[in-house]
Amino acid sequence: MNRTFVLLMVTVIYTACTPASNDSLAEQGSAYQMTQSFEALQYVVDNLPEGSDTSFVKAILGEPIDMGFDYRYLVDSIGPNGCAVGAVFHIDDRGMIDQKWTGEICE
Repeated sequence: MNRTFVLLMVTVIYTACTPASNDSLAEQGSAYQMTQSFEALQYVVDNLPEGSDTSFVKAILGEPIDMGFDYRYLVDSIGPNGCAVGAVFHIDDRGMIDQKWTGEICE
């Protein structure tokens, strides 16, 4: 196989697997705070490092709806089931995010 091709493929794979920078998270977090954009919120959920501290989430996305056991951030949309749409960040007993997802929040 051509050495240049192999080097190019390794670079592409490395880049694809490298987590988002904190600057990118901050940019998307600011975009969410200004526009309540689902896409910006989804970006943060997808790229927030596993085991992040709750203070880091607040620094990126602003003040949450604090349920005690999770943080919620909503967008200005209602889903097909008539429920609010947003993100949920579950907080473990050490104050770290152990689960995160976006979608309808029906409770």
